[in-house]
Amino acid sequence: MSAPIHNRLKAVRERQDIVLPHPPNLREKVTRHGADVPLVLRAYQIQMVVHLMAMRRFVVGDDTGLGKTVESIAGLCQLWKRDPNKKAVVLTKKSSVPQWESEFDIFTENVNVIVAVGSPKKRAKAHEAWENSTGPTVLIQGYSSACNDFGRLQHWSEGHTLILDEVTVVKTPTTRVHKICKHLSAQAERCWGLTASLIKNNLMEGYGVFRVVVPDLFQMSRNAFMNNYCITRMQRVANGRMVPQIVGYRQSDIEKFRDLIDLYYLGRPKHAVAKDLPVLTTKMVRVGMTKWQQAKYQEALGGLLEHGDGEERETTQLTALIYCQEIVNHPALIDYPDYDSEKLDALVDLLTEGGDLHDEKIIVFTRFKEMVNTGMPVLEGKGIKCVRVTGDENERQRKAAMDAFQDPDNPVRVIWITMAGGDAINLQAAKALVFYDSPWSAGDYLQIIGRMIRIGSIHDSVYGIHLVCRDTIDERVIQVIHKKMSLIKQVIGERLKGVKGEDVIYEAGSEVKDLFDAMLVDARNGMRGIGGVAKQFVERGGDERI
Repeated sequence: MSAPIHNRLKAVRERQDIVLPHPPNLREKVTRHGADVPLVLRAYQIQMVVHLMAMRRFVVGDDTGLGKTVESIAGLCQLWKRDPNKKAVVLTKKSSVPQWESEFDIFTENVNVIVAVGSPKKRAKAHEAWENSTGPTVLIQGYSSACNDFGRLQHWSEGHTLILDEVTVVKTPTTRVHKICKHLSAQAERCWGLTASLIKNNLMEGYGVFRVVVPDLFQMSRNAFMNNYCITRMQRVANGRMVPQIVGYRQSDIEKFRDLIDLYYLGRPKHAVAKDLPVLTTKMVRVGMTKWQQAKYQEALGGLLEHGDGEERETTQLTALIYCQEIVNHPALIDYPDYDSEKLDALVDLLTEGGDLHDEKIIVFTRFKEMVNTGMPVLEGKGIKCVRVTGDENERQRKAAMDAFQDPDNPVRVIWITMAGGDAINLQAAKALVFYDSPWSAGDYLQIIGRMIRIGSIHDSVYGIHLVCRDTIDERVIQVIHKKMSLIKQVIGERLKGVKGEDVIYEAGSEVKDLFDAMLVDARNGMRGIGGVAKQFVERGGDERI
């Protein structure tokens, strides 16, 4: 791509006065809060549409809640204005298929929206309908079923636009979904990837994404990329082989990567472009453990030492870490349902009369479905009506739960979510998000926070509250997230105000390895001196306890 185009697009990113003619298939009005209001794209959204028009291959990296879906839909409508017979395909996570169908219904008119779900026979009919359609047409399908239908999809050659939602699904080059999407991308006339978290752990994730969306950008193997952009060290894996592992990055590596992707990537943090979004304040509620939990936790720490420090497989390390987290969360998670948990007591205190979140709509996040099964009845026993979205619910149940939570007149006050259920949900009614336990990935953390900080929020300010057991894995998880935030900030910008990164060398590694290594230190030396890191990350100048 020529330098003049790059310079023009850089100029576009600074302009707030760009106006695009309203394309025929984009609705003039949409219904919000029971009233029809004009559909007006914000300045930063118009900037993105201009980029999509200019670039056949592009990654839309706007922060969660800024409207990546409507940006890409508006981009399609501009394409259909040029040629109404151009077709489009949206691949997304299975749970997000209904939301995409709904978004096309909300924002477009006279567009043939075809959904490929259900049995292979039903999906084949959908594919046939897409192939034979005329006029503006879009096919929406989940990644998994699209991979299963690859035998049919690989022959498409319609000059269509391929949209890869949550494009980090394809980040690992060795996976089936990466290889298939790389082939489908090569077939398409245009390919747009959508993600709020291009980087969660390391630059290899960005490499994997761009290998699919912009295949000519990194014309090098995985090992060559590691040699050119990463600090590596040979490490022994479970089968005894020595393989290169990423251990960090130099400032020059980060800058080189960022400069190369700049033409093909645009991602803005919320606080930079949407001034009317609610202000986030993150705080920490520090709790202890019962004596029984303390004894079990010390026993679990001793067990970590038996796993060694790096030569065991990651799955074994993961099992050990999960066990530690389960003890901290609630004894019920390790089959002792009759024992108490101070952390659950703290949650009850926050939500019941006299607590700071009394009568507010609250999201409670946990990594564990069993914690939902344990905690939800306790809250309801205190008169706090709850719903859940954990990945086990069907689409009807999922929608009913979200609608009940979003309805200000509905008595539902708490919605429990997990990572499996947290995709494609908008919960602007929430006043606070309580992390019963935290995600282990900085990218996942930002994604969960983004569930409530979205366009359409009914609050001027919201809270992110961490329930943290003192001197436990809870504090180590905060520490890992903090470290990963520094890489995210350097590559795609600061996504959470107040998180500071280092200046020169950036450590790298999987969250499991990072967390396991930190916990080994605790097992050998006891928990010392990490509370300050956790406090620095979660506090915004407020009190340690709400």
